[in-house]
Amino acid sequence: MSLVKWAIFGLLMLPMVEIAVFVAVALKLGVLAALALTILTSLAGMAIVRNAGQAEIARVRDAFGDRTIRRVELDGTGFLTVLGGFLLVIPGFVTDALGALLLFPPAQHALRAALRRAIAGAAAPATPPGVVDLAPDQWERLPEARIADDRAPQGSPGRRG
Repeated sequence: MSLVKWAIFGLLMLPMVEIAVFVAVALKLGVLAALALTILTSLAGMAIVRNAGQAEIARVRDAFGDRTIRRVELDGTGFLTVLGGFLLVIPGFVTDALGALLLFPPAQHALRAALRRAIAGAAAPATPPGVVDLAPDQWERLPEARIADDRAPQGSPGRRG
């Protein structure tokens, strides 16, 4: 499956996984404790997003609004901090765990490196090395016999000329 299909599948499965994890935590800790934990992580996410700085939030908003995320937006630590804060604001323990993970510098470095590789891979040409794409007016089809004659070594019976 392609990466886009996996992303869509993951986004569709996220609510079901979040509900299942919430039920499991509620069975272990109690419903009120699970609900309080969800509210506390959302409040912590709001505080992180607010403290991340208005300039960083505006920069991230502009990058997503223009739908052009360049390397400059991904290099700053503020981008991943804001993303982690937004994931903490979303109710659910799975998104809270991902958001909390994004607040740690080693995870930020690993994700930043993976994003750089993905962007570099997307910018790479689609044709494999050694393949030359020509427009239809830049080539002509040769008959098979002529190709075989041109490949025969000089002086051999199959070579003309």
